[in-house]
Amino acid sequence: MTNFIQTFQERKIELLTALSEHLQISLISLFFAVIIAVPLGILLTRKERMAEFIIGTSAVMQTVPSLALLGLLIPLVGIGKLPAIIALVVYALLPILR
Repeated sequence: MTNFIQTFQERKIELLTALSEHLQISLISLFFAVIIAVPLGILLTRKERMAEFIIGTSAVMQTVPSLALLGLLIPLVGIGKLPAIIALVVYALLPILR
């Protein structure tokens, strides 16, 4: 147990940096998901037929495993934060739309 705690103490800066990056990616993704889903949700309350299609498409995207989605995104946008942000936005759309 002391090795575990000692490792955390030795790598404190790296851990805080990684935590900061994860929070940044999560908040950016949430921001864009809300920007997309809230107006779309308002629009879909008026257009029932379109709502079925959009929510159905969003539900299908929710079933795609995250590793597979990243595998599709990396050749298109490269490695880094961008594919992670796009994947998180895709996964956040359905819960916000509902």
